Amino acid sequence: MSADGFGKRLLALLKERKTSQIKVAQGLEVSRTAVNKWTKGGMIDDGNLDKLAAFLGVDKIWLKYGDYGNGAQDSGQDGRNINEVHLQETAEIVTWEWDLLTGAVSYSDNVEAVYGVRLTSNEDFWNLMSGPSKDKLVKGYEKIMREGGAHEMDFKINKDGQHRWITSRATGVKGPNGKVTKLIGISLDNTERKTVELRLSRINRFFNTLLAHMDHLVVFTDTAGEILATNHETRPEKISYMELQALLYQFMLKQADQVAMLREQGPCRITFQHKKMVVSHHADDETQPFLMFHFK
Repeated sequence: MSADGFGKRLLALLKERKTSQIKVAQGLEVSRTAVNKWTKGGMIDDGNLDKLAAFLGVDKIWLKYGDYGNGAQDSGQDGRNINEVHLQETAEIVTWEWDLLTGAVSYSDNVEAVYGVRLTSNEDFWNLMSGPSKDKLVKGYEKIMREGGAHEMDFKINKDGQHRWITSRATGVKGPNGKVTKLIGISLDNTERKTVELRLSRINRFFNTLLAHMDHLVVFTDTAGEILATNHETRPEKISYMELQALLYQFMLKQADQVAMLREQGPCRITFQHKKMVVSHHADDETQPFLMFHFK
Protein backbone atom coordinates (compact mmCIF):
# COMPACT_ATOMS: atom_id res chain seq x y z
CA MET A 1 0.00 0.00 0.00
CA SER A 2 2.95 2.29 -0.69
CA ALA A 3 2.90 5.63 -2.44
CA ASP A 4 5.15 4.12 -5.10
CA GLY A 5 2.43 1.56 -5.88
CA PHE A 6 -0.10 4.31 -6.55
CA GLY A 7 2.32 6.12 -8.86
CA LYS A 8 3.19 2.94 -10.76
CA ARG A 9 -0.47 2.02 -11.23
CA LEU A 10 -1.24 5.49 -12.52
CA LEU A 11 1.67 5.43 -14.97
CA ALA A 12 0.65 1.99 -16.19
CA LEU A 13 -2.93 3.16 -16.75
CA LEU A 14 -1.81 6.24 -18.69
CA LYS A 15 0.39 4.06 -20.88
CA GLU A 16 -2.37 1.49 -21.37
CA ARG A 17 -4.95 4.15 -22.25
CA LYS A 18 -2.41 6.12 -24.33
CA THR A 19 -3.36 9.17 -22.32
CA SER A 20 -0.91 11.97 -21.62
CA GLN A 21 -0.46 13.71 -18.29
CA ILE A 22 -1.56 16.94 -19.96
CA LYS A 23 -4.90 15.38 -20.96
CA VAL A 24 -5.43 14.18 -17.40
CA ALA A 25 -4.61 17.64 -16.05
CA GLN A 26 -7.07 19.24 -18.45
CA GLY A 27 -9.77 16.71 -17.65
CA LEU A 28 -9.41 17.23 -13.90
CA GLU A 29 -8.74 20.97 -14.15
CA VAL A 30 -5.46 20.69 -12.26
CA SER A 31 -1.90 21.51 -13.24
CA ARG A 32 0.29 19.11 -15.20
CA THR A 33 2.80 19.43 -12.37
CA ALA A 34 0.25 17.96 -9.95
CA VAL A 35 -0.38 14.97 -12.22
CA ASN A 36 3.37 14.45 -12.62
CA LYS A 37 3.77 14.36 -8.83
CA TRP A 38 1.00 11.77 -8.58
CA THR A 39 2.84 9.52 -11.05
CA LYS A 40 5.78 9.66 -8.65
CA GLY A 41 3.63 8.66 -5.70
CA GLY A 42 2.86 12.19 -4.51
CA MET A 43 -0.06 12.91 -2.17
CA ILE A 44 -3.50 13.17 -3.77
CA ASP A 45 -6.53 14.50 -1.91
CA ASP A 46 -9.82 12.62 -1.85
CA GLY A 47 -11.60 14.96 -4.26
CA ASN A 48 -8.95 14.63 -6.96
CA LEU A 49 -8.73 10.87 -6.35
CA ASP A 50 -12.46 10.59 -7.07
CA LYS A 51 -12.12 12.64 -10.26
CA LEU A 52 -8.98 10.79 -11.39
CA ALA A 53 -10.58 7.37 -10.92
CA ALA A 54 -13.71 8.49 -12.79
CA PHE A 55 -11.61 9.98 -15.60
CA LEU A 56 -9.69 6.72 -16.02
CA GLY A 57 -12.74 4.52 -15.45
CA VAL A 58 -11.26 2.53 -12.55
CA ASP A 59 -12.10 1.91 -8.92
CA LYS A 60 -10.56 4.62 -6.73
CA ILE A 61 -9.68 2.16 -3.95
CA TRP A 62 -7.78 -0.05 -6.36
CA LEU A 63 -6.06 2.97 -7.90
CA LYS A 64 -4.79 4.22 -4.56
CA TYR A 65 -4.12 0.96 -2.73
CA GLY A 66 -4.03 -1.90 -5.22
CA ASP A 67 -5.95 -5.16 -5.23
CA TYR A 68 -8.62 -5.84 -2.66
CA GLY A 69 -11.03 -8.73 -2.21
CA ASN A 70 -14.08 -8.69 -4.45
CA GLY A 71 -16.26 -10.21 -1.81
CA ALA A 72 -19.21 -8.08 -2.78
CA GLN A 73 -19.42 -9.99 -6.01
CA ASP A 74 -18.97 -13.42 -4.44
CA SER A 75 -21.66 -15.40 -2.68
CA GLY A 76 -22.04 -18.48 -0.54
CA GLN A 77 -18.73 -17.96 1.29
CA ASP A 78 -20.09 -17.43 4.76
CA GLY A 79 -16.75 -18.12 6.35
CA ARG A 80 -14.64 -15.66 4.35
CA ASN A 81 -11.82 -14.19 6.38
CA ILE A 82 -10.64 -10.60 6.34
CA ASN A 83 -7.24 -11.72 5.07
CA GLU A 84 -8.88 -12.32 1.70
CA VAL A 85 -8.80 -8.57 1.18
CA HIS A 86 -5.37 -9.41 -0.34
CA LEU A 87 -3.52 -6.90 1.80
CA GLN A 88 -0.72 -8.18 3.96
CA GLU A 89 -1.50 -7.60 7.61
CA THR A 90 1.06 -5.36 9.32
CA ALA A 91 1.37 -3.68 12.68
CA GLU A 92 -0.07 -0.48 11.19
CA ILE A 93 -3.18 -2.02 9.63
CA VAL A 94 -6.20 -3.22 11.58
CA THR A 95 -8.33 -5.88 9.93
CA TRP A 96 -11.95 -6.27 10.97
CA GLU A 97 -15.22 -7.93 10.06
CA TRP A 98 -18.81 -7.28 11.01
CA ASP A 99 -21.50 -9.96 10.76
CA LEU A 100 -24.68 -8.04 9.99
CA LEU A 101 -26.91 -11.00 10.85
CA THR A 102 -25.61 -11.52 14.38
CA GLY A 103 -24.13 -8.09 15.07
CA ALA A 104 -20.84 -9.71 16.04
CA VAL A 105 -17.72 -7.71 15.23
CA SER A 106 -14.09 -8.78 15.47
CA TYR A 107 -10.80 -6.93 15.15
CA SER A 108 -7.21 -8.01 14.69
CA ASP A 109 -5.06 -8.07 17.82
CA ASN A 110 -3.30 -4.79 16.95
CA VAL A 111 -6.48 -2.68 17.19
CA GLU A 112 -5.44 -1.04 20.47
CA ALA A 113 -2.08 0.05 19.03
CA VAL A 114 -3.76 1.69 16.03
CA TYR A 115 -6.97 3.06 17.58
CA GLY A 116 -5.53 3.80 21.00
CA VAL A 117 -8.22 1.73 22.72
CA ARG A 118 -9.30 -1.89 22.87
CA LEU A 119 -12.47 -2.58 20.86
CA THR A 120 -14.69 -5.58 21.42
CA SER A 121 -18.03 -4.37 20.10
CA ASN A 122 -19.60 -1.84 17.75
CA GLU A 123 -20.75 0.12 20.79
CA ASP A 124 -17.11 0.60 21.79
CA PHE A 125 -16.40 1.82 18.28
CA TRP A 126 -19.33 4.24 17.94
CA ASN A 127 -18.55 5.77 21.33
CA LEU A 128 -15.23 7.03 19.95
CA MET A 129 -16.76 9.43 17.45
CA SER A 130 -19.20 12.28 17.06
CA GLY A 131 -22.71 11.92 15.68
CA PRO A 132 -21.83 13.34 12.23
CA SER A 133 -18.85 10.98 11.89
CA LYS A 134 -21.03 8.01 12.82
CA ASP A 135 -23.71 9.07 10.34
CA LYS A 136 -21.10 9.37 7.59
CA LEU A 137 -19.80 5.86 8.24
CA VAL A 138 -23.27 4.35 8.45
CA LYS A 139 -24.20 5.89 5.10
CA GLY A 140 -21.04 4.45 3.57
CA TYR A 141 -21.83 0.99 4.90
CA GLU A 142 -25.42 1.27 3.67
CA LYS A 143 -24.11 2.12 0.21
CA ILE A 144 -22.02 -1.06 0.21
CA MET A 145 -25.08 -3.10 1.18
CA ARG A 146 -27.16 -1.53 -1.61
CA GLU A 147 -24.61 -1.32 -4.41
CA GLY A 148 -21.77 -3.66 -3.46
CA GLY A 149 -18.19 -2.76 -4.26
CA ALA A 150 -15.79 -1.09 -1.86
CA HIS A 151 -15.94 2.18 0.00
CA GLU A 152 -13.23 4.28 1.68
CA MET A 153 -13.85 6.76 4.48
CA ASP A 154 -11.85 9.04 6.75
CA PHE A 155 -13.18 9.63 10.24
CA LYS A 156 -11.95 11.12 13.50
CA ILE A 157 -12.03 9.26 16.80
CA ASN A 158 -11.63 10.83 20.25
CA LYS A 159 -10.42 9.26 23.47
CA ASP A 160 -9.50 11.09 26.69
CA GLY A 161 -9.25 14.44 24.92
CA GLN A 162 -6.96 13.16 22.17
CA HIS A 163 -8.00 12.44 18.61
CA ARG A 164 -6.79 10.30 15.74
CA TRP A 165 -7.77 10.24 12.09
CA ILE A 166 -8.55 6.76 10.80
CA THR A 167 -8.84 5.77 7.16
CA SER A 168 -11.01 2.71 6.69
CA ARG A 169 -12.10 0.84 3.60
CA ALA A 170 -14.62 -1.92 3.52
CA THR A 171 -16.24 -4.33 1.11
CA GLY A 172 -19.32 -6.50 1.40
CA VAL A 173 -19.55 -10.29 1.49
CA LYS A 174 -22.71 -12.03 0.31
CA GLY A 175 -24.25 -14.73 2.44
CA PRO A 176 -26.22 -17.85 1.42
CA ASN A 177 -29.21 -15.63 0.63
CA GLY A 178 -27.25 -13.82 -2.07
CA LYS A 179 -27.31 -10.56 -0.11
CA VAL A 180 -24.51 -8.67 1.63
CA THR A 181 -24.56 -10.05 5.17
CA LYS A 182 -21.03 -9.25 6.27
CA LEU A 183 -18.66 -6.31 5.97
CA ILE A 184 -14.92 -6.84 6.01
CA GLY A 185 -12.30 -4.15 5.91
CA ILE A 186 -9.01 -2.62 6.91
CA SER A 187 -8.27 0.51 8.91
CA LEU A 188 -5.10 2.46 9.54
CA ASP A 189 -4.04 5.49 11.54
CA ASN A 190 -3.81 8.36 9.05
CA THR A 191 -3.47 11.16 11.60
CA GLU A 192 -0.18 12.44 10.22
CA ARG A 193 -1.37 12.54 6.61
CA LYS A 194 -4.75 14.01 7.50
CA THR A 195 -3.16 16.68 9.70
CA VAL A 196 -0.87 17.69 6.85
CA GLU A 197 -3.79 17.62 4.41
CA LEU A 198 -5.92 19.85 6.64
CA ARG A 199 -3.02 22.23 7.23
CA LEU A 200 -2.36 22.49 3.50
CA SER A 201 -6.05 23.07 2.87
CA ARG A 202 -6.07 25.87 5.43
CA ILE A 203 -2.93 27.43 3.93
CA ASN A 204 -4.52 27.18 0.49
CA ARG A 205 -7.59 29.06 1.74
CA PHE A 206 -5.33 31.77 3.17
CA PHE A 207 -3.41 31.91 -0.11
CA ASN A 208 -6.58 32.22 -2.21
CA THR A 209 -7.94 34.91 0.11
CA LEU A 210 -4.69 36.86 -0.24
CA LEU A 211 -4.77 36.51 -4.02
CA ALA A 212 -8.39 37.67 -4.17
CA HIS A 213 -7.50 40.88 -2.32
CA MET A 214 -4.54 41.84 -4.50
CA ASP A 215 -5.21 44.90 -6.64
CA HIS A 216 -3.66 43.49 -9.82
CA LEU A 217 -3.60 40.24 -11.77
CA VAL A 218 -1.19 37.65 -10.36
CA VAL A 219 -0.42 34.30 -11.97
CA PHE A 220 1.77 31.39 -10.87
CA THR A 221 2.93 28.99 -13.61
CA ASP A 222 5.24 26.05 -14.08
CA THR A 223 8.29 26.42 -16.31
CA ALA A 224 6.20 25.61 -19.40
CA GLY A 225 3.80 28.45 -18.66
CA GLU A 226 0.89 26.34 -17.45
CA ILE A 227 -1.21 28.22 -14.91
CA LEU A 228 -0.98 26.73 -11.42
CA ALA A 229 -2.84 29.44 -9.50
CA THR A 230 -4.24 32.88 -10.23
CA ASN A 231 -6.67 35.51 -9.00
CA HIS A 232 -8.07 35.93 -12.53
CA GLU A 233 -11.62 35.00 -11.47
CA THR A 234 -11.73 37.79 -8.90
CA ARG A 235 -10.35 40.44 -11.25
CA PRO A 236 -12.32 42.48 -13.82
CA GLU A 237 -9.84 41.55 -16.53
CA LYS A 238 -10.52 42.10 -20.21
CA ILE A 239 -8.41 39.09 -21.09
CA SER A 240 -10.14 35.70 -20.79
CA TYR A 241 -8.59 32.74 -18.97
CA MET A 242 -7.90 30.97 -22.27
CA GLU A 243 -6.26 34.08 -23.71
CA LEU A 244 -4.19 34.45 -20.55
CA GLN A 245 -3.03 30.85 -20.76
CA ALA A 246 -2.12 31.22 -24.43
CA LEU A 247 -0.20 34.41 -23.66
CA LEU A 248 1.88 32.67 -20.99
CA TYR A 249 2.64 29.70 -23.24
CA GLN A 250 3.81 32.09 -25.94
CA PHE A 251 5.89 34.04 -23.45
CA MET A 252 7.72 30.90 -22.32
CA LEU A 253 8.40 29.84 -25.90
CA LYS A 254 9.50 33.22 -27.24
CA GLN A 255 11.32 34.50 -24.16
CA ALA A 256 13.09 31.27 -23.21
CA ASP A 257 16.51 32.93 -22.87
CA GLN A 258 15.18 35.64 -20.60
CA VAL A 259 13.27 33.12 -18.51
CA ALA A 260 16.48 31.12 -18.07
CA MET A 261 18.20 34.23 -16.69
CA LEU A 262 15.50 35.00 -14.11
CA ARG A 263 16.90 32.60 -11.54
CA GLU A 264 20.20 34.47 -11.38
CA GLN A 265 18.94 38.01 -12.01
CA GLY A 266 15.85 38.02 -9.82
CA PRO A 267 12.53 39.74 -10.67
CA CYS A 268 12.47 41.43 -14.06
CA ARG A 269 10.10 44.02 -15.59
CA ILE A 270 8.99 42.86 -19.03
CA THR A 271 6.57 44.05 -21.70
CA PHE A 272 5.22 41.25 -23.85
CA GLN A 273 2.42 41.62 -26.40
CA HIS A 274 1.59 45.03 -24.92
CA LYS A 275 1.26 43.51 -21.43
CA LYS A 276 3.45 44.95 -18.69
CA MET A 277 4.49 42.47 -16.06
CA VAL A 278 7.04 41.67 -13.37
CA VAL A 279 8.27 38.09 -13.64
CA SER A 280 10.18 36.20 -10.94
CA HIS A 281 11.55 32.67 -10.57
CA HIS A 282 11.00 30.57 -7.43
CA ALA A 283 11.14 26.96 -6.21
CA ASP A 284 8.88 25.07 -3.80
CA ASP A 285 9.91 22.79 -0.93
CA GLU A 286 10.48 19.95 -3.37
CA THR A 287 12.75 22.21 -5.46
CA GLN A 288 10.14 22.27 -8.21
CA PRO A 289 10.61 25.58 -10.08
CA PHE A 290 7.71 27.94 -10.75
CA LEU A 291 7.27 31.50 -11.97
CA MET A 292 5.19 34.37 -10.63
CA PHE A 293 3.74 37.03 -12.93
CA HIS A 294 2.52 40.40 -11.63
CA PHE A 295 0.56 42.13 -14.38
CA LYS A 296 0.53 45.92 -14.20
